[in-house]
Amino acid sequence: MKQGTTMLEYLNFFNKIELLVVDVKIDEEDKASILLSSLPESYDHIITTMLYSKGTLVLEEFTSTLLSNEIRKKSNQVEQECSGLVVIGRKGRK
Repeated sequence: MKQGTTMLEYLNFFNKIELLVVDVKIDEEDKASILLSSLPESYDHIITTMLYSKGTLVLEEFTSTLLSNEIRKKSNQVEQECSGLVVIGRKGRK
């Protein structure tokens, strides 16, 4: 996953690669493992949590968690940017 790529873009790319490998059947647990191992180090905490919280790797759960995490991070970023704004009022005219 390249820096600056959104998770949705990356997941779409990941799914397209799977379509290119037509003759090879990859089960869901292996797909989940491949997806997790392809993520950058910034996702290590999520990868560790997902790997050790479940007995079976479920691709759909991982993609949902990754997308939710990205939405949460963007929401936090917007909140931080907005908290730095200062509103200066002006007195009404008489």
